[in-house]
Amino acid sequence: MKAEHHRRTVAQRSPLKPSERAMNGVKAESLRALNLSLCLRQILAAPGQISRSDISQTTGITRATISRLIDELISAGLVTEIEPTTGKRGRPAHRLIPTPERAVALGLEVNISGLDLVLIDLAGQEIAAERIESDFAGSDPLHTMTRLAEAAHQLLATSLPEGALFLGSGLALPGLVSPRSLALAPNLGWKDIPLNVLLSPLAHVHPAIVANEADLAAFAVAHPLPGVPSGPPSFIYVSGEVGIGAGIVVDHRPVSGARGWSGEIGHICADPDGPLCSCGATGCLEAYLGLRALGQRAGLGRDTTVEEVKASARAGDLATINALTEGGAALGRCLSAVINAVDIPLVLLGGVVAELGEWLVEPAAQEIETRVLQAAWSRPRIELVPHSRHLAVKGAAHRILQRLVDDPMAWIV
Repeated sequence: MKAEHHRRTVAQRSPLKPSERAMNGVKAESLRALNLSLCLRQILAAPGQISRSDISQTTGITRATISRLIDELISAGLVTEIEPTTGKRGRPAHRLIPTPERAVALGLEVNISGLDLVLIDLAGQEIAAERIESDFAGSDPLHTMTRLAEAAHQLLATSLPEGALFLGSGLALPGLVSPRSLALAPNLGWKDIPLNVLLSPLAHVHPAIVANEADLAAFAVAHPLPGVPSGPPSFIYVSGEVGIGAGIVVDHRPVSGARGWSGEIGHICADPDGPLCSCGATGCLEAYLGLRALGQRAGLGRDTTVEEVKASARAGDLATINALTEGGAALGRCLSAVINAVDIPLVLLGGVVAELGEWLVEPAAQEIETRVLQAAWSRPRIELVPHSRHLAVKGAAHRILQRLVDDPMAWIV
């Protein structure tokens, strides 16, 4: 019953296409849409602390107009007004919060070592999550996507709250994703797959966003809560498992490039005479720092885990320590090229790269200090992002929720 309910909800509440909105021009309805979004952003940024009067004072919009807009959001079930807190002087005002478990998005991720799913509401609450561990390198794309679709269907059937507005799903992939196809996911062994084919098994969960996993993880760092850009404004986020990728963010906005393919730091050359990479080139960062490549260079085997690498390094194994030091230096060389090119001095390490940061940061920082031109005046910083393995799937859900925040009227008219 729940799964059937969410299908009806999406069909009834599908947002207007941008072309349909553009035909209307900047009219009263367009201004209303912008102001609804503004109100919702204010509430998401200070849930339980903000009132109608606060929003009016902050935005400069009249109290009467704000009240009408808030009433619309409440009527749609997106916002709830709660009783005022006591103990303050004067007449206490009712406070506003995003309605828990009302607007819900599904985040999905395919990676080399597993499939991840998470259901998140507009308040940023994780309603349910699941992970399917397996080796998907060289897997059949449609078989893998069908397996993901079955897990998604089951998660929604058992965990979607009654009466929820299901907004659809976002998908994170470890490769080059264009608006029409997955061009290449080298570690999965997938190439030139039209998105309409790849996503066909997921039709029932309405995939609306498909993007590179590092880009989506970076979005989650910049927007730790849906619709709230409260993370660092500009940074380079580096994450990795078998592959190494990066997401670049400037003023809380992703820098995705002309085709959405920016951030492929794993395939910047650290040494042209270096080892062969899975992409076919030699000396790529991924050939030093990807977990399987790192395991082989440390003599631990390609199927080693990050926990085994850490244990070996802490036991003083020279081959492991040398492999990590070499990987950190390669990371620093590649980051230096990126920092020199885009002038972003903050580097955040996530995923396996963060878990191995104890051995990687120092050799990486030494290379950056030598190679980054502006280091003497503005020294780049490297910071670790803890608990970051699931940021990509979280970012996929947040990107879907962001569509509602950007245009709530599309979902409530």
